[in-house]
Amino acid sequence: MKSKKNQQKLFIMTVIISAVLIFIFNMLTPMMSDDLFYAKEAQSAGSFVGLVQQEYHQYMTWSGRSVSHLILRCFLLGDKIIFNFFNSFVFVGLTLLIYLNIERRKKNDVSVYLLINLLIWMFGVVFRQTVLWETGACNYLWGSTIILAFLTLYRFCLKRVDFIKHKIIWVVLLFVSGIAAGWCNENTSGGGILMSLLLTGFYFYDNKGSKKKKWWMTAGIAGQAIGFLFMILAPGNAVRALAQEEEHTGLFALVSRFQKVTLAVRDNFLVLLIIGMLLVIIVKYQKQNIKVLWSDCRDGFLWGITFLATCYALILTPEPMPRAYFGAGIFLIIAVIQFYVHVDERETVFHCLKAGIISVMCLIMFFTYMESGANLARIYREYHERDVYLTEQAANGVQEVTVPMLRPDFETKYSDGYNSDIKESPEYWLNNAYAAYYGFDSVSGVPREDWTEY
Repeated sequence: MKSKKNQQKLFIMTVIISAVLIFIFNMLTPMMSDDLFYAKEAQSAGSFVGLVQQEYHQYMTWSGRSVSHLILRCFLLGDKIIFNFFNSFVFVGLTLLIYLNIERRKKNDVSVYLLINLLIWMFGVVFRQTVLWETGACNYLWGSTIILAFLTLYRFCLKRVDFIKHKIIWVVLLFVSGIAAGWCNENTSGGGILMSLLLTGFYFYDNKGSKKKKWWMTAGIAGQAIGFLFMILAPGNAVRALAQEEEHTGLFALVSRFQKVTLAVRDNFLVLLIIGMLLVIIVKYQKQNIKVLWSDCRDGFLWGITFLATCYALILTPEPMPRAYFGAGIFLIIAVIQFYVHVDERETVFHCLKAGIISVMCLIMFFTYMESGANLARIYREYHERDVYLTEQAANGVQEVTVPMLRPDFETKYSDGYNSDIKESPEYWLNNAYAAYYGFDSVSGVPREDWTEY
């Protein structure tokens, strides 16, 4: 009993440490690029109704991701520390949702929870844009969390079909959460729908004698479909599509897109795929039978199928952004961890292998976090100094401002500061964003070594 309590305390402590680590990096990530455009617009809304009206305008003219962008607009009305807190909470929520979706894990399994965090930190697609950058996080981290929250609820009901009480409440809950999950992100929401259908199909396959109507199943999937249709049928999507250029047309365009997606899968997921493949081979060796492998590890394969479908759904768009693969990466991480759990530890070599993997990854992540944290602090300092200077110049009524660009020595995979930095030309779109946000006619950049004002 004492051992179980200690294990529970250790698990809770690990979750708290996870929250603190991501909160520090959130605090060291300043507002940048699209944050400035949306913040300026959100501040003119005046009320929540005004934010909804702004989002409706964007729905009609640019994008159907209304759920994610409405969340973003709400946060941009307040101080960024509020977003930092809630974004850290959502990140931890995502890790716990992944944990809840892992079958056959031990209770309070610290090693599994550690592995979840390590894989997201080390292999999360464009982590700096999808988890830390405010606009990107609301689109990808929050969207993926909403989708996985729905799938977790749906799987909870599937496991307890005969014990579900207050069915009307579950019908309403799954319908509403299904709409939100379907309305988050085109390919990831589509992957969520596919996973729901796969889970439902295998439920009926495993329970062939069951003829009871499960209205919450219908409500959940119908909600997903409705939200998804609202998103992809947004008039703004057609407007945005006209602005995207493509070298090929017809069949050649599809072949070209297929190749681009395949190369993106390689660039983003090769290491994870290799790890997953090795784990499958080990589990196959231990099970010694393909049928047993499938029956025992089916969930891992289903998450893997959902990962592939979520990636290759991007063939439908001419030039997807790299961060669009974030949700697919979450599905792959779940699959990899599921197979990790299925590796039987009764053989000493595999027990040592699993412990060794976690230990080595923790060591690598420790040094990476320390180095990246120092660089994030340096980048944040320069952004903060520039913000103070621009605020002072705006208060003094200056109309044309010159500010320093970032020093070139602090780049890290956990900051998008350099990609979102101003340029020397006042015509550059990010310079225009700063000018609009602070109220200047123009903002120009100058190399840091040539700057002498502060």
